[in-house]
Amino acid sequence: MTAGVSRLLLVFALSGFTISIQAQQVAAGAAATRAMAPVPSTAAALGSLQDVLSKPAVLRGTLGGERIQLSVKPKVDEDGVEGSYFVFGQGAQILLAGEVDQNDLMMEESHNGKDVSGQWEGSFKNGLLSGTWSTLDGSVTKPFSLKVGAP
Repeated sequence: MTAGVSRLLLVFALSGFTISIQAQQVAAGAAATRAMAPVPSTAAALGSLQDVLSKPAVLRGTLGGERIQLSVKPKVDEDGVEGSYFVFGQGAQILLAGEVDQNDLMMEESHNGKDVSGQWEGSFKNGLLSGTWSTLDGSVTKPFSLKVGAP
């Protein structure tokens, strides 16, 4: 009886091993097929800025000489977007609200949620959102350049 149980266990073990090998081969074949398929460029896959920001998005890049991360999402009860950004190495979150028209962006920022402290104007091209940030009175301006989901 012990020999019969041992044979049965060996058959099950070998069956599992064979299934595992076949699954690995199928996965490898699928990966090879994907690797051979043409891959659309990331910029083309993103569509317009309006498409990108129709759902929550994270953009990373630079504002002047500082690295920033900007998080935006569609407003709940009205047209437009809202969110915040921060400068890496600094803790403050700066609030944002604005409008998107196809590939053009206009936003205002606020440090306290009441008073406008700056403005963002930019356009989206080839997967890159770039433009100019300025203080409310326009006395200080800085270029910005952001990519969707960039590291």
